[in-house]
Amino acid sequence: MKKWRFFNTSGIQTRFLYTAFTLKFLAGLLLVYIYSNFYTERSEADIFKYFDDSAVIFGALQENPFDFIKLMFGYGTDTEYFFDRYFIHMNNWDRAYDSNVYNDSHTIIKFNAFIRLFSMGVYEVHSLFFCMFSMIGTVAIYKTVQKYFENLKLILQFTLLYLPSLFIWTSGVLKEGILLMAIGLMFYAVHVILENKINKKALFLILLTLFLMMYLKFYVLLAFIPSIIAFILAHYLSFKKASVYTIVVLLFSLLAFNTKHIPPHIDFVKVLVRKQQDFKRLAEWQNAGSEFELTSLEPHFWGVIKVVPEGLANCFTRPLPWNAKSMIYYPAIIENIFIFMLLMGCILALVNKEIYFKKNAYNLLMFCFIFTFLLFIIIGITTPVSGALVRYKVPALPFLTLGLLYLLQNSKNLNFIERKLKGLGCLKVRVSY
Repeated sequence: MKKWRFFNTSGIQTRFLYTAFTLKFLAGLLLVYIYSNFYTERSEADIFKYFDDSAVIFGALQENPFDFIKLMFGYGTDTEYFFDRYFIHMNNWDRAYDSNVYNDSHTIIKFNAFIRLFSMGVYEVHSLFFCMFSMIGTVAIYKTVQKYFENLKLILQFTLLYLPSLFIWTSGVLKEGILLMAIGLMFYAVHVILENKINKKALFLILLTLFLMMYLKFYVLLAFIPSIIAFILAHYLSFKKASVYTIVVLLFSLLAFNTKHIPPHIDFVKVLVRKQQDFKRLAEWQNAGSEFELTSLEPHFWGVIKVVPEGLANCFTRPLPWNAKSMIYYPAIIENIFIFMLLMGCILALVNKEIYFKKNAYNLLMFCFIFTFLLFIIIGITTPVSGALVRYKVPALPFLTLGLLYLLQNSKNLNFIERKLKGLGCLKVRVSY
């Protein structure tokens, strides 16, 4: 972090970054403590299960290096030999309920197998890597949007780095840390191309992050692609930006509901239905403590549309305070209250005609809210477990909160807090795009 120009020119104080990174690593250790003492079934603990399975792949490096290469690249492994020698010894390579186009568990297991080349199998080193992945994504998002924030730069920094779900769940050995890095870097690379010119590094970043998102969380890519395409088109076209986003979202929605007629004939609506059904069965099988009632999806257009309001409500409100069964839920509850306060602040500012708005940020705001809206719909209508919902929201939270904070830059209360934060340490840093 000290040597890399990416961090040194981020617009964030170096010591502030160091502190945030250190606290993230400590949060990763806290997750280890919680999952070791309160969730004792290690094979079902998300922070351990991919790490443990990666030991099987890494073990092939010493016994048969060619097997290791094949396992890492997924080439020629669909045989009885690989099943008997490797896959049967993993708990999460194949899942009992899996309606994804691609089993994203494979990706995170392979990531951990690669990190074992440096970690010697020490879990805390893996946590250190994942903390760095998420820091890269967070800083990339901040570097992209900081020029739009004239009044609340420090509050934005604190929000992006310490919002509870972002802070906690991107500190463990989980998909969310890599996913945040992929989204942040792609957003940053697209912005670089739009603001300057096409360059090889930015194009490489876009291709790399597309690949990562496709094999980590495909449903996040489904929400991100139409949003970023609309973001790019709105930058170049002279049409009203709201019209561009509306047309793009409608076209992609029409495509989504007709994929069964397009090669390779994957019915997107039925995939959503199966995803919800699989999640319900998995929650019952594991006796998930935070399961809640979710309206069953019907495999047609109106069957999806009618549950959209419920899905959005679930994403904004769960976990509910009176349903919290352990301390691990309270950070997410506090986060929901914080977002609700920002929403209420925006409504009051709009009523009092104090909303902060400049045309040069309209495209950014549209992207933030459309991406959040699409992702919240997908996860809200398919996820009947509050604990999982909290983690699945992570990719959208930076964009939702920065969009709301932008609109509140005239807020007297937030400006007072900003001045107090500046009093603790001035913001004298090098900034580069």
